[in-house]
This record gives sequence, C-alpha cells and structure tokens, in this order.
Amino acid sequence: MPQDKIISAEIAEQRRLIQRMKREIFGIDKTTRSSYIKDFLSEFSTYQSVCTTGEVLERAALSDIVFFGDYHPLEESQEWLLRLMTELSASDRRVVLAMEMLYVQQQEQLDRWMKGMLSEEEFLEQIDYRTEWGFDWESFKRIFEMAKDPFIPIFGIDTELRDHLKYMRQRDRMIASRIKNIRRFFPGHLILVMIGESHLASGHLPAEIEKVCDESLRKTIIVQNMDEIYWRLLREGREHIEAVRIDEDKYCVFNASPIVKYQSYRRIIDFWVEGEDANSFVPVLGEMVGYILNFLIGPKKSLNVTIDGNDFKSLDDILPEIHCRQTYTSFASFLRSQKISQLAVVSVTESLRRYGVSYVPGLNMFLILKYSSSSAAMEASRFVLSTMRARMGKWKGRRKSVEDRFYEFVIEETLSFVGAKIVDSTIDCSRMDPLLQVIDGRGVVRKPVAGFSIPETRAMVKMLVYHFRRDRSRSGIARVTEPLRAIHRLGIKKRQLIIRALGHTLGEAVYDAHYSGLVSREEIHAFFRDRNDYPGAAKKIYSEWVGRVKPFRGDWKALRRS
Repeated sequence: MPQDKIISAEIAEQRRLIQRMKREIFGIDKTTRSSYIKDFLSEFSTYQSVCTTGEVLERAALSDIVFFGDYHPLEESQEWLLRLMTELSASDRRVVLAMEMLYVQQQEQLDRWMKGMLSEEEFLEQIDYRTEWGFDWESFKRIFEMAKDPFIPIFGIDTELRDHLKYMRQRDRMIASRIKNIRRFFPGHLILVMIGESHLASGHLPAEIEKVCDESLRKTIIVQNMDEIYWRLLREGREHIEAVRIDEDKYCVFNASPIVKYQSYRRIIDFWVEGEDANSFVPVLGEMVGYILNFLIGPKKSLNVTIDGNDFKSLDDILPEIHCRQTYTSFASFLRSQKISQLAVVSVTESLRRYGVSYVPGLNMFLILKYSSSSAAMEASRFVLSTMRARMGKWKGRRKSVEDRFYEFVIEETLSFVGAKIVDSTIDCSRMDPLLQVIDGRGVVRKPVAGFSIPETRAMVKMLVYHFRRDRSRSGIARVTEPLRAIHRLGIKKRQLIIRALGHTLGEAVYDAHYSGLVSREEIHAFFRDRNDYPGAAKKIYSEWVGRVKPFRGDWKALRRS
C-alpha cells in the first residue's frame, strides 16, 4: 500500500477512536454547535509554517502579554507552562501570572498561602479546590512552587460564571477588566495568562483586552496539540515537528497526541464521577494496547496468545491486572510476595522509580506508581510484545549468555518505544530517556542522572557514546571488545539505563523510517513477532536494524556531536 494511504488509514483510525472517546466524555456534545467554539476551532485548524519551540519562546519574551491555552487535565500542558515560565524568567523579563483556575475573590487566600500564612490543606479547603476546579492538584501545584523563586506574582482572574457556555463572552469581558488592573499595578511586566484554549480566538479574550487597554500591546498566543494540525503534520511526514506558526502572533506546540489528550480528559471525568476508587487506567491502557495491535495486525484480525499452556483469542481475556501503590518500596515487598527473583524485583522497582509505570510479564500485571502517558504507552507496547511472543505467565526461556540477554533487552526497549510512538508521535527519546536527558546539545553532561554522581553519569554516557560509535562503524558490534564487555557486565541499574538509551534511540529511528517509507508496517509486525531466544539471535537482529535505519538514528543531536 502506498505510504500516503497507510498514513491516511492511521489517521482515520485515530479519528474513529477519538470520536468514541468524545461520546463517552461528552455524550452528544452540543458545545461544538456554539459559535464561540466554532470560531476557535476554525481559527486554529491549520498553520502557515513550521517552527521550533525556541522561536515560540523568543517571540513570547518580546511580548507584553502572552496567552497560554491550557488543556487542564493534561499534565504535559502544565509542564509546558513551567518551561515557559522558566524561559521568560531567564530572559530577564519581569513576569506576572494570571490564572483562570482561581476566582478574583480567592486572591486573599492565595496571597496568604504563598506567604506561608495558610497550610496547603487550608488553602485548598478555603478555595474549595475539588469542587471549583478539580483537576490534578499535584500538576498545578508545581506552577505555584516555581513562582516562589524567582518571585512571580500570581493573580486569579476568573468569575463564578464558568460553568455555563453561554457566559463565555461575559467572562472574557470581566477577565479583560481584571488583566487591565493587573497591568496598571505592574507596568512594564509581561502578563502571562493561563486560560482554557477556547478563550483564545482573536474575537474572544484577546479582542476584549484590546478594547479596555489604553495602549497597544504586543501579544503572543500559544495553544497546544490541535487535532487537525497534528493530523496534517502526520500526513505531510512531519510527525516530529515540535511547533508551528499559525499566523503572525499565534503558535501551536505539541506535547501529546489527540488520543492521549482525550484520554486525560476521560480519566479526570472518571475521577469526578467515581472518586478515588475509580480505576481510570483500565480503559486508557486497554485503548493503547488495542491501537498498537490495530497498527500491527489490522482491525479485523485476532491474536492467539498462550499463557501457562492456555490459549486465548479475546484480548479482553488476557488484559493485565492493574496495581497502584504510593511507593516503589511497597511494590518491592509486593513483588517479593509473588515469588519472583530478586534481580527482577530490582529491575521492576528501578523502572517504576524512573518511569512510574511497569509491565511485568511473569505476573501479567501493570504496576503504576505515578501515571505518565508516555510511560504507559511504552508499557502497553511491552505487553503487546509479550503477547505476540507468548512470553507471559510462567514462561521460561533457555539460558542465555550475558551478551544475548543484553541485546534481547535492547530489542525489547526498541519495540516498546516503537509502540509508544504509534500511540503518541510527540514522544521524544531525548526528553523522555533519563540518560539522554542529562546530555546537552553539545554532548556535554550538565547534571547527574538521579541516583548517580556526575562522574558516574559521565562514565555511563562515555560507554553509551562508545556503543553508538561501534554501531556506526564498518565492523559494528560483530567483534566483542573489552569496552563492550564492560557495558554488557555493568550492574543492573547502570546497565538498564544504557539498554534503554540504545533501545529508545533505535525505536525512534525505526518509527521515523516507517513514516519515511523505508520500513513497512508488515516489517514492524515481523520485528515484534521475531523470536530472538537462540544464541546470537538478539545481537544479529539488533545489528541488522541498526544498519537499516542508521541515517535516522544518526540524526540524534547530542550523541552525533559527542
């Protein structure tokens, strides 16, 4: 099938899944009939040019007012605001933060809490956070913590009309009046407005502020993850684009796929309806698994799976149990009670500590310490890999050499990352991987990996760079050198970091090669199916794929420059 038809089919499947999620979230959604919502969706449905997040941040730093369209249930959305706050502060701009999540009349409680005169619990109780806002407090709390140093004044700007769509324009007028007052008391400051995205069409809040302000303000509008723009980029083979320019002062940045975006909304709805007992991870992980399988085998085919000698055809019959706990040490106790090896306990708890989510094939369980959509997508892919290779339950493979185990785990990480990219193409290994994160654009280690010193981190990066150079050499890794043996025999925690960095970069390259037309969907399916449990197989398969997608993997910025 031609590549454009493959991509169109994938987009059609995404649209189908999202329409189903929207029905679950909104029922028959009448908001799209509103002229207010139509104006917003129409204005932010296409783009003029591709740009970088650096360009967006530079433009924001030159503005008098920056409108940031927050997608409230999505943690990645608040993470982008934190990045924006950091960059604006670093640019020596004096910043004031204006937040929709707080009412004007809650300012006194906010000020008292920020000064330490109220405890966090008292503050949340006095503003009735659960009823009046209700989105994940831990995600929004980070914004207030960042505002303390360097000090950024924070003001509530909303009114108590927020529950009804028909009052949106009236809210815009009242918010504009509040921002005018903030501007008067903080002349020369950049006003950073954090507000729901639908307020940001030109004729909405920005127009109301222009009416009430006596001066001409330089403005920048930033929205996130617009569905139609995301799909257009996929269609154009630009799935890695981090930002686009919509027009002179409007930008869209990307940190989640439409699937992940709407899953975050449904999770918060489940929490509101069912409370803390709601297991909102069941539909999320099930959808991720289904979407990856649909990519690999098609929507009309079934998957036969063997677990402990029993054959299953229905995916619903084999979906893993989900266990949530507060600490990874409590998970360690739980895992030991399940009589798995101490080595496996260390490996799983280390994975939980760094990523928050882990799939354990031997128990057929998802363990969740702290939910992250990107980590969940990787572990959903790991489950798919286990089902396709019939390695669930009490499966026991043959004894393997240290080298064979090393490359078998690298391949597992590779395919886990491919599956995660299928779910969400915005996932970037250089931002997600713990070891890659600490390397700057020049290949220099600027900070330690959590749990290790700077010298230990630099030693691991040196080993990783050596492996990359061997991968790109003419002889590759066919000849085992002493430095390679040293990598293969590292302690489990250091070895796991290097295995994941190798796998994540290769997985991203395989995904990019697919969207460039070099690797077919059938070949990725075969890669998932390919058993590598005989001597030398994993190393051979790894080397073949490294050679095949070398141009795509070689573009990874930090290691290329090292």
